[in-house]
Amino acid sequence: MRDLYRPLQEGIVRLSLEDWRRLWQEDRARWARELRDRPARYDKALWSRAFRTWWNEIPPDSPGLPLQGVPVAVKDLFDVAGEVTGCSSRVLLEALSPEPASCDAPLVGRFRERGAFLAGRTQMNEFAYGLDGRNASFGDCPHPLDNGLIPGGSSSGSAWAVAAGIVPVALGSDTGGSIRVPAALCGLWGFRQGWDRDELQGVFPLARSFDTVGWFCATPRDMKFLLEELCLRNDPPSGDAAGDSSGTARFFSYTPRGVVLEKTVQRAFDLLPEDLSGGGSAVVVEPLPDDRRARLDAVMEQALEAYNVICSREAWLHHQSWLDAQGDYYDPLVRALIDRGRHWSENRLSRAREIVDEAAGVIGEITASGDGLLLPSVAELTPLAASLGPEYRETTLRLNMAGSLSGFPALAVPLHTGGIRSCGAHLMVPPGSEGLFLKVLDALAVPERKRRR
Repeated sequence: MRDLYRPLQEGIVRLSLEDWRRLWQEDRARWARELRDRPARYDKALWSRAFRTWWNEIPPDSPGLPLQGVPVAVKDLFDVAGEVTGCSSRVLLEALSPEPASCDAPLVGRFRERGAFLAGRTQMNEFAYGLDGRNASFGDCPHPLDNGLIPGGSSSGSAWAVAAGIVPVALGSDTGGSIRVPAALCGLWGFRQGWDRDELQGVFPLARSFDTVGWFCATPRDMKFLLEELCLRNDPPSGDAAGDSSGTARFFSYTPRGVVLEKTVQRAFDLLPEDLSGGGSAVVVEPLPDDRRARLDAVMEQALEAYNVICSREAWLHHQSWLDAQGDYYDPLVRALIDRGRHWSENRLSRAREIVDEAAGVIGEITASGDGLLLPSVAELTPLAASLGPEYRETTLRLNMAGSLSGFPALAVPLHTGGIRSCGAHLMVPPGSEGLFLKVLDALAVPERKRRR
């Protein structure tokens, strides 16, 4: 029986963080060949739909740094010093031609400070407005194992880069699920940081009220290392949230009312609590109590509209002068999604903000004792591009709204079901409790545990 958390390889040989670091230390020539040759396995047209640029200069040696020799791909909305941030849009890359960034975005800087090598920029849904990886200007990003499937979005190229074995880690952003969804559909682990205004400096905005940043990687071991190094080392949480082995991490399982999961997805999601809680694990998953579920359901039924109102208004405020002057350079669908924002009344905006505050309050009460929430990230296995309909976006957003409206950090867990198509779940914890994710990673990394399909 296949391990639900071990992705299919299908001829793809992925190197872990440790593999890349060891190559750098022991065989610099092979390290350079690996970096140079991995893109060459894909035809240029396919490659350009996932990557905008690729840099393969050998970085300087900095002994002792924890990520020395690790290549990292960067989503095209992060500033990288000396490079133009294009957001995979002709508006910026052709109509406006902005100046190169003067400094790195904070997350980019933290990776670079630890010795990581920035290997290239990845494509995305234009201006991060989408969950499918489509891009009318530069081509739809492919799925890493089947070109007929979607990779999810908007961090599509970053997910592709890790799942295709090009790099072991890639940076993404998440507003309405743009890390959690590609992680599920490409069979990856993902981390979405909690909302932090300072982290958004040098990151092109979609909706500042919901924008967050994070990354993808292929294994729980790599994810644990990155969390410890980039999230917990400088500002470790205290008590049980720090991963104290004497404590237990408790999560409440929740699927929004009215969302119907595909049977295979439902089965994989139902098995995850057993896997998390079994074998002496320090993780317990319980159903959300009925009274709390009723309160959360009531506010979450209004959450999608509130999100769409605020997201489109904040996007429109940033784009309003461009929409009128450079409108022909936009993907028509993206332009329409943004342009909605100019039409909302102040009453509707005010009500939307009240709903967001109410949702955040309810989620905060549920997790006030240091507990977390476990939710599906997608309702169906990786969809065929040809069959994608409008219900995909609405349903997917509904599954990811709790994290978006609360601003909580989230860990995306892949669920494989024996084929190329996959699904996934995400666990949310209160800000400052990210150490609970280490217990989750330990529980799911037990090699002897048998997973059931």
